Amino acid sequence: MRALIVDDEPLARKGVLLRLRRFKDIQVVGECGDGASAITKILTLAPDLIFLDVQMPEMDGFEVLRALPAEAVPAVIFLTAYEQHAVRAFDVHALDYLVKPVDDERFLAAVNRALKLGQSQFKNNVLRLLDDRSGNYVSRFPVRTGQRIQIVQTEEIDWISASGDYAELHARGKIYLIRETMNSLQQKLSPAMFVRIHRSRIIRGDFIRELRLIDNREYIVKLSDGSEHRSSRTYADQLEGWLE
Repeated sequence: MRALIVDDEPLARKGVLLRLRRFKDIQVVGECGDGASAITKILTLAPDLIFLDVQMPEMDGFEVLRALPAEAVPAVIFLTAYEQHAVRAFDVHALDYLVKPVDDERFLAAVNRALKLGQSQFKNNVLRLLDDRSGNYVSRFPVRTGQRIQIVQTEEIDWISASGDYAELHARGKIYLIRETMNSLQQKLSPAMFVRIHRSRIIRGDFIRELRLIDNREYIVKLSDGSEHRSSRTYADQLEGWLE
């Protein structure tokens, strides 16, 4: 297994690194101290397993996972300083966690369990946990452009369109291509900010400037950037509900 260590405390990262040296089946491919760097390294290094701190400044562990495309989510062992939070949030989903300061026997058990279960089981459990935390919507998206990964803030997005197996984020006059489905994006975005009006369109609600009725419950929706988008009857309830 290729492992990545993510923790904003250098001593905590060093502790995990030293303990992992006894496992010949695990190769540490990197470490980082913040959420944005974690996203970049996960997308570029494709680790099988990450040791992920829950509490980090600006972007916590859950936000890191929610910002990743579903196919990029690796196996996860959480690191946390709050045992009661770990028991309540993680145990019910069979996700493993380590409470700081990390106990050697507990660490050994967690890593052996990761090796035994494999990546697929952990990935399924992580996604289940994220679904249950659907009230915590993403605040940014990592976007690969050549050899670079840019971070697009959710608040910068005007509208989103489907493009085959990808989606286009239209943000402040620029277009960013990400490998996400419209259904996945709809779940990640706050309904208080975004509304889906068509199977191929999600728009920023407060950017709506005009609606022109063209058919029974179908509209041409004009946004503040001048772009126009056709809504469909399938999503009429969502559009009308947002307007109300």
